[in-house]
Amino acid sequence: MCASNPTWGAPRIHGELLKLGIDVSQTTVSKYIVRRRNPPCQTWRAFLDNHIKQLVSIDFFVVPTIDFKLMFQDFPRRTINDSLFDPLGQA
Repeated sequence: MCASNPTWGAPRIHGELLKLGIDVSQTTVSKYIVRRRNPPCQTWRAFLDNHIKQLVSIDFFVVPTIDFKLMFQDFPRRTINDSLFDPLGQA
C-alpha cells in the first residue's frame, strides 16, 4: 500500500488497513513504511535550470516621479517604457 501511494503517511495507511479489517497499531505501520530516498519534488537548482529561458527581470519596480507619474524600471536602472504612466489622468 505504501509503494502504490507514496504520499500517504502512517495515519492514512493505518486507517485504510483498519477499513480492510487488518488490526495493527499506527506505530507498527510507521515502523515498516518504506522511506523515500529522493526528494519528493525538484530542487530549486533544477527548477532554475529548467526555466532559465522563461525568467524575466525579477527586480522590477516602479518609481514615482516628482509630478506624480510612474516610471517603470528594472534592476540595471534602465527605463522599461519611454512613456510615463499618469495615474491621475492629467496631461
